[in-house]
Amino acid sequence: MKKLVAFPLEDGGQVVIEVEEPEPEGGKRTPVARSLTRPEQAPETLEKALQKVLPAIKAVAEKLHHLDLKPDEVEIAFGIKLNASLGAILATAGSEANFDITLHWYGKDRPVR
Repeated sequence: MKKLVAFPLEDGGQVVIEVEEPEPEGGKRTPVARSLTRPEQAPETLEKALQKVLPAIKAVAEKLHHLDLKPDEVEIAFGIKLNASLGAILATAGSEANFDITLHWYGKDRPVR
């Protein structure tokens, strides 16, 4: 079920985000029109919510930084879902969280195929 959630910002503003929430137990639903017009207030700032996923991102970046064959460029793509009660969580594909990682070598250290 989609609904609007207002995340406060540390600078005093706020951002309203449409989030997908799991159906409540018992299947009781809120009418869509009502859930999309009055945003629910998130209990923490957007910055604090995003802070929860940083350790996972940092761990991936550190592992890539310590590769023996250093790439010239590293791309890491990942998804973040925002949830009114949980804050930020890494998005999943199926039942597993995923990162798309692309490494580029342009110079003389390019790996030989």
